[in-house]
Amino acid sequence: MRFRFAILTMTAFIVSGCATVNMTEMANPISAKAEAPAEKNIVVRAANKLYAAFRSKGFVPKTSRRKMQSAASILLNGLQERDLASQDVDYATQQLPRAVVIADVTYATEHVRRATNAAEVYFEMSDGERKLRKELDSLEAALLSSREASSAFEKVIGADATELRELNVEISRLKAVTDKFGQRVRTDAAAEMSARRKENS
Repeated sequence: MRFRFAILTMTAFIVSGCATVNMTEMANPISAKAEAPAEKNIVVRAANKLYAAFRSKGFVPKTSRRKMQSAASILLNGLQERDLASQDVDYATQQLPRAVVIADVTYATEHVRRATNAAEVYFEMSDGERKLRKELDSLEAALLSSREASSAFEKVIGADATELRELNVEISRLKAVTDKFGQRVRTDAAAEMSARRKENS
């Protein structure tokens, strides 16, 4: 009896151990599937990082992407610029030490530079067949975020600060390359519309 009891006990232990291993092995694929894939597009990734960083630092308000893109489109179309420093942004009223603000400006400049460099390289390497609407949307949001951050910084350290001038140079570069993306998108849209008219005529 003792021998049979020992065998039954050992068998139950082995079965229990196997079940534990199986459950662990089954859990791993589920965890892997739950992880979001990293953004592979270098323009979208750089622009998203800029936008997220500026929001987390409080440089810009937590405005929806759609509103930011709409406002950026107005700027790109050459209409009169509005005051880009949203009242929702309280960065300028925090009375931060000048050294902290200067560090924030340098931090912002690096993000704008990275987004601009990525966009310039991507645009030069893209062929005429590639659609750039997704990239343009991301760049427009990044451009408006950059302008809002610059306006907030200016209220604290003044427009003549060397660091702010450097930031504005990078913002000008970002606007220039965003304009290129916008022109490509508009040209593609016009070509598609012309082709549809020919088909319907």
